[in-house]
Amino acid sequence: MDPLTTGAIATATLVLTKATEKAGETLGEKVLEQAGKLMQLLKRKSPDTASAIELVAQHPKLVEQQPEDYGEAVLVEKVESAAKSDSEIAVAVQALADAVKSQPQTSQNITNAEKIYGNFQGSSIGGNVTLNN
Repeated sequence: MDPLTTGAIATATLVLTKATEKAGETLGEKVLEQAGKLMQLLKRKSPDTASAIELVAQHPKLVEQQPEDYGEAVLVEKVESAAKSDSEIAVAVQALADAVKSQPQTSQNITNAEKIYGNFQGSSIGGNVTLNN
């Protein structure tokens, strides 16, 4: 599997949970395209993860109401697990994170994943690629 940081996973997860509420507003076309590709892969290869992400995207209050099932850290862990077990998902996660990095306005509007997932900063899965926004 290509090197992948939890920061990239956190960014991808954040984009996926925010994609439906922000579609067209702040997310660029490339980010939306990569988010769609990742969601299709998750639906096919990790349907529980995809379902949880879709549910949070539709009902954002679940993050606060049921953090043990739908909290941001739980969703990141689910995407991380899927990426660890499937290199195609890992590549899609990295592609989405790269798309976010390439669009400064999107990076700002995603509110820097390292602020939201601060305690994940610097941890990595099999490598040392980092996101610096």
